Amino acid sequence: MKKTNKYIIGLIALTLLSQSCKKDLVDINTNPKTLSDANPEFLFTGATVDFNLNSRNNTFQKYGTTMTYMQYVVPEGADAVALARTYWDPSKTIGPNPGFPYYNDYFNGNGRDMHRIIDKINSLSEGQSATYQGLKAICLIIDTYQAWKVADIFGALPYNQAFNVVQYPLPTYDFDYTLYKTFDQKLKDAATLLKSSTAQIAINNQDLFYSGDYGKWLSFANTLRIKIAQRYEKRDPAQLASVLADVANNFAGNVISSNDGSFGYNQTRDWNNNVDDINVILFAYNAAYPFVQFLKSTNDPRLAFMVRQNDFGTNYKNYVTVKQTGDATTQAALLQPENDVTNPNNRYWGKHAFPASANTSFGSTGGDRFKTFTVSGGSGTQTLGFLSAIQSRLFVKNGGFGGFDARSSKDLMHDDESYVDGSTIKMRTPYLTYAETCFMMAEIAEKGGNGLGKSAVQWFNLGVQASFDQYKTMAVATNVPNATTVTIGNFATTLPYKGLPSIYSQAWVNFLTEPDEAWAMWKRTGYPQFEDVRAGQPNRIGDGSTIAYLESLWDGKQNLLLPRRNSLDLSTGSNQNSANYSTAIKAMMTKDPAYGTTAQDTKGRIWWDAQ
Repeated sequence: MKKTNKYIIGLIALTLLSQSCKKDLVDINTNPKTLSDANPEFLFTGATVDFNLNSRNNTFQKYGTTMTYMQYVVPEGADAVALARTYWDPSKTIGPNPGFPYYNDYFNGNGRDMHRIIDKINSLSEGQSATYQGLKAICLIIDTYQAWKVADIFGALPYNQAFNVVQYPLPTYDFDYTLYKTFDQKLKDAATLLKSSTAQIAINNQDLFYSGDYGKWLSFANTLRIKIAQRYEKRDPAQLASVLADVANNFAGNVISSNDGSFGYNQTRDWNNNVDDINVILFAYNAAYPFVQFLKSTNDPRLAFMVRQNDFGTNYKNYVTVKQTGDATTQAALLQPENDVTNPNNRYWGKHAFPASANTSFGSTGGDRFKTFTVSGGSGTQTLGFLSAIQSRLFVKNGGFGGFDARSSKDLMHDDESYVDGSTIKMRTPYLTYAETCFMMAEIAEKGGNGLGKSAVQWFNLGVQASFDQYKTMAVATNVPNATTVTIGNFATTLPYKGLPSIYSQAWVNFLTEPDEAWAMWKRTGYPQFEDVRAGQPNRIGDGSTIAYLESLWDGKQNLLLPRRNSLDLSTGSNQNSANYSTAIKAMMTKDPAYGTTAQDTKGRIWWDAQ
C-alpha cells in the first residue's frame, strides 16, 4: 500500500456547537508527536469532519447501489436493459461492482488519522495523557468501526501491519475471518478504558457524534461488539454468545437504549448546501413498488416521513390546473381508481424494480413517473408525476430542490413544501441506531439467545416505536411537510408479531437511511425474501400479511442476481504491494470457493456471508 512521508492529521475545527460550521480549519503537516499547540480533541474534530460523507460521491453513491438493491428506489426512465445493468446475469463472468469508497476512505482518512491521534495522546506527559484516555478509546472505536466496514464488503485489508511505513512498507493483508475477533477485542479494550477513566478532558464541542458524552460512546462500543458478532453468527455462533455474556456480566448489559444514544454524526452547517448532483434522488429515482406497497398495506404512519407525495393533489398548482381546465378525457382519467385523490394512499405509488416490468403489462407502476393530460380546452398539455420519489429531504437539504437541473426547480414544489437557507437545516446521519439495536436484540432473543433482560416481543415493539420516533425527528428537522402532525397511534402495539419474518420486515423499513445494513441483513438472513411478480397473477407484495418481500429480478428469461460484495482491485491499494494483494485474493478463494472465481466476481461471498 502506498504511504506518504508527511503526517497529515486532517483539519482542526474550532467549533463552538456540535452543529456549527467548519470554521478556521487548518492543515497539520508535521509529525503529530511534536504538535504541542494542537490538542488531540481538535485533531479529532478535523479528522472526522463530515464523517463518511466528506465527498459528494459518497453521498449519492448509495442511490444506485444498496438503495436500489434493497428496493427502496428504482431508476426513473430506465428500460429493461438499463434496469438489468445493476444486477448480475448468472450466466456471465463480468458484472457490476458496487464501488464502495470505504477502503480508500479508511486508509487515506479515518484509519490513518485515528492512529495518529492515538500516537499523539501516547506522546503526552503522563498527567496529560491520563485526561485523554476517553478520547483515545473513542479513536479506537472509530478506527475499529471503519476497518470493520472495509472487511465486511471487501473481505481483506492490511490491518495489523498498516500505518507503519517504516517497519512495514509493504503490509500483508488480514482477512475478515480472523479480524472479527480482533475487532471485538479492540472494542472491549475501548469499552473497558471508557468504563475506568475518570476526570477526562471535556470534548463537548469537538465531538460531533455524541457531544462529548463518554457514556454514550461506551454503549455504542458494546452494541457494535454484538453487531459484529451477529454478522458472524453462521460461522461462529459461540462468539455471539460469548460477546453477549461479556456485555451482560462485565458491562451491565449497557447497550444503546434510546434514540438519543444512537450512533450518528451531526453534519456541519455548510455540509452539502449546494445540492447539485447529489439531488438526483429527487428526480432520477422513484420510490420502489415493494417498499411503498408494504408501508401502505400495513397503514404504517412512517409512510408520510419516508415517501414524497405524488403530484395528484390540491397542494400542487399544476394538479389544480388539470382538474379545472382538463377536457372530458382528462376528467375521466382523474376518476380512475389509482388517480382518485379522495383515497390518501393514492398519493403514494412506487415503481416495479425488476427489468421485465418495464412494459405496458404492468400499467402505471411499470412505466415512467409522469402522466400527461390535455388541458385548456384541448389547446395544451400538462404532465403530473404519478410515481412518488422517496422522501429526498431525509438525504439532501431542501429535498434537492433549487439545483441547476430543471427537474429540481423550486417551481415544481408542492404548496406545503418549504425551501429555506440550507445552513439552517440540521442533518444527522445515522449509522447504528436504537431501533436497529432493538431489532438486533429481538432476533437474538427470538432465536433463544441472551436478550439482555427482554423478550423478543418486547424488543420488537420497542424497535417499531423507536423507528417511528427516529424518522419523525428526522422529518421535522428536515422540513418534511406536515411531519409534526403525524402520530403513531397504536401501530407499534397492534402490529402482528410473527417471529423472525416480522423482525426482518420492520428492520428493512427502518434501514431506509442505512441501506448498506439492509443489504447486509439480506445477505445474512435471506430477508426480505424474493417474490416472483408476473402480470395478472397474484403475489405477496403488500398483501396485508405484515411480512415484507422484494420483487424477484426477472428479466423475462431468468432471475438476475444481486452483488454480494465489492471487488477488491489492485488499484484499490498500490501496485507496489501487488504480491501481497495476489496472495490475499488466492487466500480468500481457497478459504471459501463461494468467494468467486476472481476478485471481480462480486456475486461471490465474503467468508461471513455463509450459504
